[in-house]
Amino acid sequence: MRNPQSPSQTPRDSGTALATVLVIVAVMSMIAVGVVEAARFSIQRTDNQEQMDQTRWFLLGAEAYATSRIERALKQSATEVVDLSGWVGQTITLPLDNGAMQITVSDGGNCFNLNSLVEQMEDSPLVASEAGIARFSRLLSIVGIPSARTLAISLADWIDADTVPGLGGAEDQAYGGSGAAYLPANQLLGDVSELRGIQGFDSGVVTRLSRLACVRPSAAANAISINTIRADQAALLSAVFGPALPLASAETIIRTRPPGGWRDLDSFFADPRLSGIELSPESRTMFTLVSRWYVIGVRVHFADTVETSIALVDTTSGHGRIVRRVFGASTNGLL
Repeated sequence: MRNPQSPSQTPRDSGTALATVLVIVAVMSMIAVGVVEAARFSIQRTDNQEQMDQTRWFLLGAEAYATSRIERALKQSATEVVDLSGWVGQTITLPLDNGAMQITVSDGGNCFNLNSLVEQMEDSPLVASEAGIARFSRLLSIVGIPSARTLAISLADWIDADTVPGLGGAEDQAYGGSGAAYLPANQLLGDVSELRGIQGFDSGVVTRLSRLACVRPSAAANAISINTIRADQAALLSAVFGPALPLASAETIIRTRPPGGWRDLDSFFADPRLSGIELSPESRTMFTLVSRWYVIGVRVHFADTVETSIALVDTTSGHGRIVRRVFGASTNGLL
Protein backbone atom coordinates (compact mmCIF):
# COMPACT_ATOMS: atom_id res chain seq x y z
CA MET A 1 0.00 0.00 0.00
CA ARG A 2 1.45 3.34 -1.02
CA ASN A 3 1.76 6.29 1.45
CA PRO A 4 -0.33 9.29 0.45
CA GLN A 5 1.74 12.17 -0.91
CA SER A 6 0.99 15.83 -0.16
CA PRO A 7 0.39 17.91 -3.21
CA SER A 8 3.52 19.63 -4.35
CA GLN A 9 3.76 23.50 -4.25
CA THR A 10 3.60 25.31 -7.51
CA PRO A 11 6.24 27.92 -8.44
CA ARG A 12 3.53 30.59 -8.15
CA ASP A 13 2.87 29.71 -4.49
CA SER A 14 6.58 29.82 -3.70
CA GLY A 15 6.93 33.27 -5.26
CA THR A 16 4.02 34.64 -3.25
CA ALA A 17 5.51 33.32 0.00
CA LEU A 18 8.90 34.83 -0.81
CA ALA A 19 7.34 38.21 -1.64
CA THR A 20 5.41 38.15 1.64
CA VAL A 21 8.57 37.40 3.61
CA LEU A 22 10.46 40.20 1.83
CA VAL A 23 7.67 42.70 2.57
CA ILE A 24 7.65 41.69 6.22
CA VAL A 25 11.43 42.02 6.42
CA ALA A 26 11.29 45.44 4.72
CA VAL A 27 8.59 46.72 7.08
CA MET A 28 10.45 45.44 10.12
CA SER A 29 13.65 47.06 8.83
CA MET A 30 11.87 50.38 8.42
CA ILE A 31 10.44 50.10 11.92
CA ALA A 32 13.88 49.24 13.29
CA VAL A 33 15.44 52.22 11.49
CA GLY A 34 12.70 54.48 12.85
CA VAL A 35 13.24 53.22 16.39
CA VAL A 36 17.00 53.72 16.10
CA GLU A 37 16.56 57.23 14.64
CA ALA A 38 14.05 58.15 17.35
CA ALA A 39 16.46 56.92 20.00
CA ARG A 40 19.32 58.83 18.39
CA PHE A 41 17.33 62.06 18.23
CA SER A 42 16.15 61.55 21.81
CA ILE A 43 19.74 61.13 22.97
CA GLN A 44 20.78 64.17 20.93
CA ARG A 45 17.94 66.25 22.37
CA THR A 46 18.88 65.23 25.88
CA ASP A 47 22.51 66.10 25.22
CA ASN A 48 21.56 69.46 23.71
CA GLN A 49 19.27 70.23 26.64
CA GLU A 50 22.03 69.37 29.09
CA GLN A 51 24.42 71.67 27.22
CA MET A 52 21.86 74.47 27.18
CA ASP A 53 21.16 74.04 30.89
CA GLN A 54 24.87 74.04 31.67
CA THR A 55 25.40 77.09 29.47
CA ARG A 56 22.58 78.91 31.24
CA TRP A 57 24.22 78.17 34.60
CA PHE A 58 27.51 79.51 33.26
CA LEU A 59 25.68 82.71 32.24
CA LEU A 60 24.22 83.17 35.69
CA GLY A 61 27.58 82.42 37.27
CA ALA A 62 29.26 85.03 35.07
CA GLU A 63 26.62 87.58 36.12
CA ALA A 64 27.25 86.78 39.78
CA TYR A 65 31.00 87.25 39.24
CA ALA A 66 30.49 90.61 37.52
CA THR A 67 28.02 91.75 40.17
CA SER A 68 30.47 90.92 42.96
CA ARG A 69 33.15 92.95 41.18
CA ILE A 70 30.78 95.91 40.93
CA GLU A 71 29.98 95.63 44.63
CA ARG A 72 33.70 95.60 45.53
CA ALA A 73 34.20 98.76 43.49
CA LEU A 74 31.27 100.43 45.26
CA LYS A 75 32.73 99.65 48.68
CA GLN A 76 36.14 100.88 47.58
CA SER A 77 34.67 104.11 46.20
CA ALA A 78 33.36 105.01 49.66
CA THR A 79 36.92 105.73 50.81
CA GLU A 80 38.87 106.49 47.64
CA VAL A 81 38.58 107.29 43.96
CA VAL A 82 38.26 104.08 41.98
CA ASP A 83 39.74 103.76 38.52
CA LEU A 84 37.16 101.73 36.59
CA SER A 85 38.78 102.16 33.19
CA GLY A 86 40.61 98.84 33.47
CA TRP A 87 37.45 96.73 33.43
CA VAL A 88 34.31 98.82 32.85
CA GLY A 89 33.74 98.82 29.12
CA GLN A 90 36.32 96.07 28.64
CA THR A 91 35.70 92.42 27.75
CA ILE A 92 36.95 89.78 30.19
CA THR A 93 37.43 86.26 28.82
CA LEU A 94 37.35 83.31 31.21
CA PRO A 95 38.20 79.78 30.02
CA LEU A 96 35.93 76.77 30.50
CA ASP A 97 36.76 73.08 30.21
CA ASN A 98 35.05 72.88 26.84
CA GLY A 99 34.69 76.50 25.81
CA ALA A 100 34.95 80.04 27.16
CA MET A 101 32.81 82.87 28.43
CA GLN A 102 33.16 86.58 27.76
CA ILE A 103 31.93 89.19 30.25
CA THR A 104 31.46 92.87 29.51
CA VAL A 105 30.47 95.36 32.21
CA SER A 106 29.25 98.72 30.92
CA ASP A 107 28.26 101.84 32.80
CA GLY A 108 24.47 101.83 32.51
CA GLY A 109 24.12 105.43 33.62
CA ASN A 110 25.79 106.98 30.59
CA CYS A 111 22.64 107.11 28.50
CA PHE A 112 19.53 109.27 28.39
CA ASN A 113 16.71 107.70 30.40
CA LEU A 114 13.67 108.17 28.18
CA ASN A 115 11.41 107.90 31.22
CA SER A 116 12.93 111.13 32.59
CA LEU A 117 10.65 113.13 30.27
CA VAL A 118 8.10 112.84 33.05
CA GLU A 119 8.27 113.26 36.79
CA GLN A 120 6.33 111.73 39.62
CA MET A 121 5.91 112.95 43.15
CA GLU A 122 5.03 110.41 45.82
CA ASP A 123 1.57 108.92 45.23
CA SER A 124 1.01 111.34 42.33
CA PRO A 125 0.37 110.61 38.65
CA LEU A 126 3.05 110.94 36.01
CA VAL A 127 3.28 114.46 34.60
CA ALA A 128 5.44 115.89 31.82
CA SER A 129 8.78 117.30 32.94
CA GLU A 130 9.75 120.51 31.19
CA ALA A 131 13.39 120.07 32.21
CA GLY A 132 13.42 116.53 30.83
CA ILE A 133 11.75 117.61 27.59
CA ALA A 134 14.30 120.42 27.15
CA ARG A 135 17.27 118.08 27.67
CA PHE A 136 15.88 115.47 25.30
CA SER A 137 15.14 118.15 22.68
CA ARG A 138 18.75 119.32 22.87
CA LEU A 139 20.01 115.75 22.57
CA LEU A 140 17.90 115.16 19.45
CA SER A 141 19.13 118.40 17.89
CA ILE A 142 22.76 117.58 18.68
CA VAL A 143 22.57 114.25 16.81
CA GLY A 144 20.86 115.94 13.87
CA ILE A 145 17.27 114.76 14.33
CA PRO A 146 14.74 117.37 13.09
CA SER A 147 11.53 118.40 14.87
CA ALA A 148 13.28 117.73 18.17
CA ARG A 149 10.83 119.60 20.40
CA THR A 150 7.79 117.96 18.78
CA LEU A 151 9.28 114.49 19.22
CA ALA A 152 10.14 115.18 22.85
CA ILE A 153 6.61 116.33 23.65
CA SER A 154 5.12 113.33 21.80
CA LEU A 155 7.20 111.02 23.97
CA ALA A 156 6.19 112.86 27.15
CA ASP A 157 2.52 112.61 26.11
CA TRP A 158 2.95 108.87 25.57
CA ILE A 159 4.22 108.40 29.13
CA ASP A 160 2.32 110.97 31.22
CA ALA A 161 -0.96 110.03 32.86
CA ASP A 162 -3.25 112.64 31.27
CA THR A 163 -4.89 112.60 27.84
CA VAL A 164 -4.30 116.28 27.05
CA PRO A 165 -1.60 116.70 24.39
CA GLY A 166 1.22 119.15 24.90
CA LEU A 167 1.90 121.82 22.30
CA GLY A 168 2.72 119.82 19.18
CA GLY A 169 2.42 116.55 21.07
CA ALA A 170 0.20 113.51 20.53
CA GLU A 171 -2.42 111.92 22.76
CA ASP A 172 -5.35 109.58 22.04
CA GLN A 173 -6.82 111.45 19.08
CA ALA A 174 -3.50 111.53 17.24
CA TYR A 175 -3.49 107.71 17.25
CA GLY A 176 -7.08 107.35 16.06
CA GLY A 177 -9.13 107.85 19.23
CA SER A 178 -11.15 105.10 20.85
CA GLY A 179 -11.20 102.99 17.67
CA ALA A 180 -7.42 102.92 17.29
CA ALA A 181 -5.41 99.71 17.37
CA TYR A 182 -3.41 101.15 20.26
CA LEU A 183 -3.27 104.32 22.35
CA PRO A 184 -0.57 106.03 24.44
CA ALA A 185 0.54 103.82 27.32
CA ASN A 186 0.27 106.53 30.01
CA GLN A 187 2.95 104.73 31.99
CA LEU A 188 6.72 104.41 32.06
CA LEU A 189 8.39 102.76 29.08
CA GLY A 190 9.60 99.21 29.57
CA ASP A 191 11.93 99.02 26.58
CA VAL A 192 13.45 101.33 23.97
CA SER A 193 11.67 99.36 21.23
CA GLU A 194 8.39 100.99 22.34
CA LEU A 195 9.56 104.17 20.61
CA ARG A 196 8.56 102.66 17.26
CA GLY A 197 4.89 102.99 18.19
CA ILE A 198 5.12 106.67 19.13
CA GLN A 199 4.18 109.33 16.62
CA GLY A 200 7.24 110.70 14.80
CA PHE A 201 9.69 108.04 15.95
CA ASP A 202 10.43 106.18 12.74
CA SER A 203 13.18 103.59 12.35
CA GLY A 204 15.72 106.25 11.38
CA VAL A 205 15.16 108.23 14.57
CA VAL A 206 15.25 105.11 16.74
CA THR A 207 18.49 103.93 15.12
CA ARG A 208 20.22 107.27 15.68
CA LEU A 209 19.19 107.21 19.33
CA SER A 210 20.21 103.61 19.95
CA ARG A 211 23.71 104.50 21.21
CA LEU A 212 22.52 107.25 23.55
CA ALA A 213 19.03 106.41 24.83
CA CYS A 214 17.93 103.79 27.33
CA VAL A 215 15.00 102.94 29.57
CA ARG A 216 15.31 102.71 33.34
CA PRO A 217 12.47 101.63 35.66
CA SER A 218 12.07 105.10 37.17
CA ALA A 219 11.41 108.66 36.06
CA ALA A 220 14.70 109.91 37.50
CA ALA A 221 17.27 111.26 35.07
CA ASN A 222 20.48 109.26 34.83
CA ALA A 223 23.53 110.80 36.44
CA ILE A 224 26.43 110.80 33.98
CA SER A 225 29.52 109.04 35.28
CA ILE A 226 32.27 111.45 34.29
CA ASN A 227 35.08 108.90 34.54
CA THR A 228 33.50 106.22 32.35
CA ILE A 229 31.65 108.23 29.69
CA ARG A 230 33.05 107.60 26.21
CA ALA A 231 33.78 110.13 23.48
CA ASP A 232 30.96 108.71 21.33
CA GLN A 233 28.58 109.60 24.19
CA ALA A 234 29.68 113.24 24.32
CA ALA A 235 26.24 114.39 23.15
CA LEU A 236 24.98 113.55 26.64
CA LEU A 237 27.31 116.20 28.10
CA SER A 238 26.24 118.78 25.55
CA ALA A 239 22.57 118.07 26.24
CA VAL A 240 23.05 118.93 29.93
CA PHE A 241 25.33 121.95 29.50
CA GLY A 242 23.34 123.32 26.57
CA PRO A 243 24.55 125.41 23.62
CA ALA A 244 27.48 126.73 25.66
CA LEU A 245 29.18 123.35 25.26
CA PRO A 246 29.33 122.30 21.58
CA LEU A 247 29.67 118.63 20.76
CA ALA A 248 33.31 118.99 19.65
CA SER A 249 34.25 120.59 22.97
CA ALA A 250 32.47 117.86 24.92
CA GLU A 251 34.38 115.19 22.97
CA THR A 252 37.67 116.97 23.72
CA ILE A 253 36.90 117.07 27.44
CA ILE A 254 36.34 113.32 27.50
CA ARG A 255 39.40 112.50 25.42
CA THR A 256 41.65 114.67 27.63
CA ARG A 257 40.31 113.25 30.88
CA PRO A 258 43.09 112.91 33.48
CA PRO A 259 44.67 109.44 33.79
CA GLY A 260 42.63 107.49 36.31
CA GLY A 261 39.77 110.00 35.99
CA TRP A 262 38.80 113.18 37.83
CA ARG A 263 39.34 112.99 41.57
CA ASP A 264 36.09 114.80 42.36
CA LEU A 265 33.27 116.69 40.66
CA ASP A 266 34.80 120.08 41.47
CA SER A 267 37.85 119.15 39.40
CA PHE A 268 35.56 118.22 36.53
CA PHE A 269 33.60 121.47 36.67
CA ALA A 270 36.89 123.41 36.91
CA ASP A 271 37.84 122.35 33.38
CA PRO A 272 38.44 125.58 31.39
CA ARG A 273 35.79 124.58 28.85
CA LEU A 274 33.21 124.18 31.63
CA SER A 275 34.16 126.71 34.30
CA GLY A 276 32.43 129.60 32.55
CA ILE A 277 29.11 127.79 32.04
CA GLU A 278 26.37 128.44 34.56
CA LEU A 279 24.55 125.30 35.64
CA SER A 280 21.45 125.04 37.79
CA PRO A 281 21.74 123.04 41.03
CA GLU A 282 19.54 120.37 39.42
CA SER A 283 21.86 120.08 36.41
CA ARG A 284 24.94 119.80 38.63
CA THR A 285 23.41 116.74 40.31
CA MET A 286 23.33 115.01 36.92
CA PHE A 287 27.03 114.11 37.20
CA THR A 288 28.63 111.51 39.42
CA LEU A 289 31.87 109.64 40.06
CA VAL A 290 30.12 106.31 40.70
CA SER A 291 27.16 105.19 38.62
CA ARG A 292 23.92 103.75 39.95
CA TRP A 293 23.36 101.52 36.92
CA TYR A 294 25.53 98.89 35.26
CA VAL A 295 24.89 96.57 32.33
CA ILE A 296 26.41 93.09 32.29
CA GLY A 297 26.73 91.38 28.92
CA VAL A 298 27.72 87.69 28.86
CA ARG A 299 28.51 85.38 25.96
CA VAL A 300 29.14 81.69 26.72
CA HIS A 301 30.47 79.17 24.20
CA PHE A 302 30.23 75.72 25.74
CA ALA A 303 30.67 72.56 23.67
CA ASP A 304 28.39 73.11 20.66
CA THR A 305 26.16 75.67 22.39
CA VAL A 306 26.39 79.46 22.31
CA GLU A 307 24.21 81.56 24.61
CA THR A 308 24.15 85.30 25.36
CA SER A 309 22.45 87.48 27.92
CA ILE A 310 22.36 91.09 29.02
CA ALA A 311 21.37 92.20 32.52
CA LEU A 312 20.66 95.56 34.14
CA VAL A 313 22.08 96.02 37.64
CA ASP A 314 20.80 98.60 40.16
CA THR A 315 23.20 99.52 42.97
CA THR A 316 20.95 101.94 44.87
CA SER A 317 21.06 99.86 48.04
CA GLY A 318 24.83 99.48 47.88
CA HIS A 319 24.50 95.98 46.48
CA GLY A 320 24.15 94.87 42.88
CA ARG A 321 20.56 93.87 42.21
CA ILE A 322 19.60 92.60 38.77
CA VAL A 323 16.33 94.28 37.80
CA ARG A 324 16.09 93.04 34.22
CA ARG A 325 17.61 90.26 32.18
CA VAL A 326 17.25 89.39 28.49
CA PHE A 327 18.55 86.09 27.15
CA GLY A 328 19.70 85.99 23.55
CA ALA A 329 20.34 89.74 23.37
CA SER A 330 23.42 91.46 22.02
CA THR A 331 26.04 91.62 24.76
CA ASN A 332 27.03 95.22 24.03
CA GLY A 333 23.58 96.81 24.12
CA LEU A 334 22.33 99.54 26.45
CA LEU A 335 19.25 97.63 27.65
